Amino acid sequence: MTQPTDTPRKRGFALLDPEKMKQVAALGGRTAHAAGRAHQFSREEARAAARRSVEVRTRRAAESRPAASEGSGPTA
Repeated sequence: MTQPTDTPRKRGFALLDPEKMKQVAALGGRTAHAAGRAHQFSREEARAAARRSVEVRTRRAAESRPAASEGSGPTA
């Protein structure tokens, strides 16, 4: 029986060198587009996705900041 190591071993796609990985990924993208299975965002869809992303990042940043009323700043 083998002992687990601290670092996981690479498998599958992760074993490829970066250039080969890029070639395989590009081929998959071209194939999906040629077969009509790849989604192409319209300008409206892309704008909506970007807007949602900004809203989520803004909300998460606000949640991670300590509230001003919790005594995190100097008192007057």
